[in-house]
Amino acid sequence: MVDLDIAHVSSEAASALSAILRKHPGLKELIAPPLPRALKYMSESSGKASIIYLLGECGDIVPEAPYCLEKLIDSYDKIPSSFVKIALLTSTMKLFFQRPPEVQKMLGRLLKKATEDVSCQDLHDRALLYYRLLRTATDPMIVQNVIKTKTAIPGNCNFSEENFDDDIRDELMKEFNTLSIIYGTTSENFIAEENLVKFVKMPAEHPLDGPSVAIHGSEDAAVHDVTYQVEQTSIADSAVSHIAPTEPHGTVEVDLLGFGTEPTPAPVVAPNSFRLIPNVSLTGDEYQTKWGAVQDADSHVIIVPLSSQPGSTDDVERLLEQAFIKTMASGELPTEFKFFLYAQEVPPTESILLVQASIAKNTSPCEMLLTIKVSGPGGLEKVEAFVNILKGALSPYV
Repeated sequence: MVDLDIAHVSSEAASALSAILRKHPGLKELIAPPLPRALKYMSESSGKASIIYLLGECGDIVPEAPYCLEKLIDSYDKIPSSFVKIALLTSTMKLFFQRPPEVQKMLGRLLKKATEDVSCQDLHDRALLYYRLLRTATDPMIVQNVIKTKTAIPGNCNFSEENFDDDIRDELMKEFNTLSIIYGTTSENFIAEENLVKFVKMPAEHPLDGPSVAIHGSEDAAVHDVTYQVEQTSIADSAVSHIAPTEPHGTVEVDLLGFGTEPTPAPVVAPNSFRLIPNVSLTGDEYQTKWGAVQDADSHVIIVPLSSQPGSTDDVERLLEQAFIKTMASGELPTEFKFFLYAQEVPPTESILLVQASIAKNTSPCEMLLTIKVSGPGGLEKVEAFVNILKGALSPYV
């Protein structure tokens, strides 16, 4: 199929051959013969990169391999794809250790071009790495061990998304980029319970990046949406609503665009009127459901400066418990302490405040980053009152 005169078919066939060789290295002698001819007629970048990779892997049994790559090196400036250039660099390095007399000069030309190429940072850095390894390594075998890594997929590696039902797959995806993917099972099955960290899904990092979130909270996005204001305001409304008392000449503000006057801010609730229920309890599922029900744009991000770093999560939990701020889960990671907290306001509102907090270790200044969502009535004023209670509870560290 790599010889077909259909560009996308031959390209996909080449990509499949590279995957087959990784899974079944014993098929090298069957895959190798058509590679020089396939490279000559391959037009798509992905397919060409795959053929170049295969030539690097099969260079010991393909006599023409160095000369096929040399033609590409001589026309390096005409190669548009960075993926093809990276594959060319890697395969040429592999061929150098298989057939050094034939490849030495062409490798030198390629390294010179690649180190001067600033179109792709990965390519440039990789070429510099190879050049410095070759220049400074006292033992060529060290460089060979770095370059000729085993790319074969182990035969006992049977991980496949199709092998898992929906529930298990969803749980594994929550622990993506951990050993759970390697072992094909969730962490609770291979980590002792006392060392297990309970993961709770957090909002997209970082809430401060959102257009409608301020450093101490978020406001209604419509307040800042000019289009929304224009649509909601008529000429008649503007004419009537903007008749203001006479002011001294030079200080009158005229609403030429008809956006309307600034809304009257809601009165701030005094902190001493905000109190928490002593006995409140949420399950993990309830916490997750309530957190997900509040939009990330409505979350409030607040930084609390700390005078010193707590010794452990237990120290923080003990102080918060005395202020009726409950801990759903916590964990000590290598670089930070993490907390999942909640509290409930006394009737009649009974709003629940959900908090995801972190304290970075060994940083100056020491700070606690709070991401707060309010499940129920209330806004920034309620969040600020809650933070005042939290600061009071953590007074030994604030």
